[in-house]
Amino acid sequence: MFSLPFRGWKSASSSSTNAEPAPALRVSPTPTAAGSPIHATTAIHLQARVDSGFSTLRLLFVHIGAAMALFLATTDATIVSTSLPTIASELAASQSQYTWVGAAYMLTQTAFQPLYGKLSDLVGRKNILYGSMLIFSIGSLLCGAAQSIEGLVLARALAGIGGGGIVSSVWVLTSEIVEPRSRAKWSLALSVTWSCSAIAGPLLGGLFSSGASTTFNWRWAFYLNLPVCLVALVLIALSLRNIRFGRAKSASWHALAQHFDFVGLFLFMVGTGCLVVGFSFAMDVGWNSPSTLSFVIPGPLVLVMGGFYEVHTKRDALFPPSAFKDSTVVIILVITFLHNFAFNAGTFYLALYFQAVNGLTPLNAGIHMLPYSLGSSLASMPAAWLIGYFQKKTGDTSGQKWIITMGLLISTVGFGLLTLLGDVTSPALQISLPLIAGTGIGMLFHAPYQVFARALDPATLATGTSAFFLVRFTGATIGLAVAGLVYNETFMRGMPAAYQIQPSSIDWTTLHLIEPTSLRLEVLHAVAVAIKMIWVVCTPLLGFAFLISLFTKRFSIEKEGDCNPGEKQCTKSPGPVMGSEA
Repeated sequence: MFSLPFRGWKSASSSSTNAEPAPALRVSPTPTAAGSPIHATTAIHLQARVDSGFSTLRLLFVHIGAAMALFLATTDATIVSTSLPTIASELAASQSQYTWVGAAYMLTQTAFQPLYGKLSDLVGRKNILYGSMLIFSIGSLLCGAAQSIEGLVLARALAGIGGGGIVSSVWVLTSEIVEPRSRAKWSLALSVTWSCSAIAGPLLGGLFSSGASTTFNWRWAFYLNLPVCLVALVLIALSLRNIRFGRAKSASWHALAQHFDFVGLFLFMVGTGCLVVGFSFAMDVGWNSPSTLSFVIPGPLVLVMGGFYEVHTKRDALFPPSAFKDSTVVIILVITFLHNFAFNAGTFYLALYFQAVNGLTPLNAGIHMLPYSLGSSLASMPAAWLIGYFQKKTGDTSGQKWIITMGLLISTVGFGLLTLLGDVTSPALQISLPLIAGTGIGMLFHAPYQVFARALDPATLATGTSAFFLVRFTGATIGLAVAGLVYNETFMRGMPAAYQIQPSSIDWTTLHLIEPTSLRLEVLHAVAVAIKMIWVVCTPLLGFAFLISLFTKRFSIEKEGDCNPGEKQCTKSPGPVMGSEA
């Protein structure tokens, strides 16, 4: 069915009448998260040769397949937010295991992120993408077939490894086949896909967990990844047939072993993992337990050791040297961490609020989540327009700075107002309060990376971009773990003594059926107060981010290809790399 559109897609050299097959079109690497920056003029010439062999139709099919793969990988991070209460009830998950279903995916996605760029230089861009899609599909199949919560968590971790590779490879690969002047236009489709996944995740999770059918249940949220992933793979493979992506000349397995910062990555992930595991143990056995302390105490120490190592290592550090020396870079990384901390906590525990307190079905909970998820996606669009307007007017990043500041201010107010959500709250407040919080969160999807990229030396942009997304995914993972801990501790203290529960799990979806009515109201009040404490934790953190955002510096924005007098190398604005920052 794909043969007709692809028949005429050949490189310029293939127009000859010779019977010999046309040579494969070769794509040289351009500045991305996976490769080092090259001279801007050289990049333009390279891309001109690439575009001579890529018709608009061919680029369209590449981006359709890439958008499908990206949608699956990003949606999978939030699709369990509305289905998690149902999953936890069916698989008898403990309160600590509740958060692991989401955290396991994000933790492995984070851990393998820095490796993908280096590996793609060795085995090829397409091979990394195809391999990541295969791993993601296998993980999704195992998720759907899981018969225990432990099996589901392990399968989610496997899917996260593949999902991280998809997210990284899609942006790197598509940026290399599109010339620089057209990247913004083509990457817009991927940016919209990224934003739509925040909306679609809770809705799809709710749809598959509605309970309308015993066959069509939450497991199909994972099973349906397989045919969609297959279609995406076929589209990308056919679109990129006879295309060879150039590899870095210095790339080799020996060079990877000699220069890649394995120790830094190990310390960073061990420190993060210790915190997540420690918080999980704290839910089950308390803060004073040796098993809890053996993880919670070493976690921050290992992270500090990792930061010290990054500053002094002779290898290719995960974080560029300026990440620990430039105040603006440090501020942006802290803001990015706290932004994703709050956003992910809101995504998962607003869904729990609507199901547990309001007694809504998963699908209705997903619909009630729209003011938060849709509001955040829509808010990113006028924010991007305002950034472009101020950038043309001032020629610097002052527009980005004030968008960040205003976004954090609105987020702080919005999360503070979320504390008004209780067991008895009017529908108007249940719509307007998440909308305010989501609007502030959405304003922060574009601007932080733009300031971050301008604050870095162009030579460290690739490393810096990898570090930026490493911090971003880590913030989302830690945010979910901390939210689970806060919720569990508060709920167990406020739970009525008359409410007898199994120590292994609580069926959050049936709380509104508790009898007598007086006991039901007490339990629902305890749940509402526990969720409210999550907003109490997030609000001052966002407020702190707002205060430090006032101290970010402004950087000039140079037109792509412009050269500063006396410099041998042209500087250029960073092109899209991944995520909504594109």
